[in-house]
Formats: sequence, structure tokens, C-alpha cells
Amino acid sequence: MDLGGLRGYTATFLRGRFGSSEYRYQHQLIRRYVGHGGRYLHLRGGVLFWPRPRQKLFQYRLRWSARRASTHDLMTLLDTGGCREQLAASWLIAVGRRADLRDRIAQDLRSDAPSGYGWDYCTALARLGTDQDAELLRRYLDQALLLPRPLDDDDDWHCQRQAMGALLYLDGVLGTSYAQPLLTAGGLWRQWSGEEGADSLEEERELIAQLVAFAAGERPLIKT
Repeated sequence: MDLGGLRGYTATFLRGRFGSSEYRYQHQLIRRYVGHGGRYLHLRGGVLFWPRPRQKLFQYRLRWSARRASTHDLMTLLDTGGCREQLAASWLIAVGRRADLRDRIAQDLRSDAPSGYGWDYCTALARLGTDQDAELLRRYLDQALLLPRPLDDDDDWHCQRQAMGALLYLDGVLGTSYAQPLLTAGGLWRQWSGEEGADSLEEERELIAQLVAFAAGERPLIKT
């Protein structure tokens, strides 16, 4: 660690020990729910490919954290605005099926500048798994598909593809057709993506299905 890094670490440590009570609370939440064992890094997708015994242990720990986290804890993590906190909180919402956070997800997806990590919300909504969640995704897409498609998907701060995958997943689970109007010849998905129908979205739907299975404590059957 260089001198600059040591100074930064020392400052963070001191704030965590001697800062305001609110800062100490946030610091404790991040350590408990986000950084524990490198959790947020694993949740970026690597856990889907782990050996099953290691997956099961990780899933158990996620369930324990989801039960332990209060609504205020999760709201605080989301309010910090960082990608690590957003990712971890979204997964805890998914694992615990925390319907009490649905309104917060809706608020973030409706904002003028939606979270850049909104795709994690798509997994959470798919895991909640009700018509209310499908309608929320549909309302989001009705607005988000009116935006210009980015030249580079890596620069996209919305989650249109993930939301469509989640909506198709929910249609399959619920026996509904919320996504269908978006996929017609003149529908918003065609206009936004230039792609045809739902076929191009099968990979997105399948990934959501695997993430939901993992959040439910099941074994994700990843295609290799």
C-alpha cells in the first residue's frame, strides 16, 4: 500500500471509530452487509459458477443477513448511493423477498436519473414475483424505452434489457402478457432496440431466472 492509500485507509478507520453516530452506523452496515467476506464482489455474478457446497453456504449467509437487516438498514444502504451498497441491498431484498422495499424500488426506477445499478432491482422485482412487480417493470419500461439507445451498452445508466428480461420471466411465472405490447411490430421495444420480438431477449430472461433461483436458495443451472 502506498502512502496515499495508507492515509485514506487511516482516515476511513478513524471516521468509523470516532466520527458522528450516523457515520459510524453507516460504516457498521457496510461492513456487516456489504464488505463481509467480499460479498458485493461475489454478487456480481461469480457465485453462480461456484461449486454447490460453497454456494449453499453463501446462500445461507445471505438468508441470515436478509432476516437480520431492518427496513431502515436497507434504506440507509440504498441512500448511500454507492454501487457496492446498491448491489448488496438489492440482493438482500431479493433473498428476503422484502416487499416492504417495493415502494423504494419504484421511486428509484421512476426518478429522472435512475440508479446506474438498477438491473439489481430487476432481479429483486422478479424474485418478489407478483403482478404488482410486473406492472412496476412495465411502467418503468414505458418511460425508459422512450430514451435514446446508448451507442455503448456499457455506458447505459438505465436497465431496459434487464427489465425486459425480468418482465418476460414474470410473464412466464404468472401466466400473464405484460411484455407483449412492447414486443409487437410497432411496440416500444422494437423502436428502442431495432431487434425482433422476444427471441433476442431469451438470454436476459434466462439470466434473471438463474439469479432468482439463486436468491431462492436453489441451484442455478448455468448453461456452459
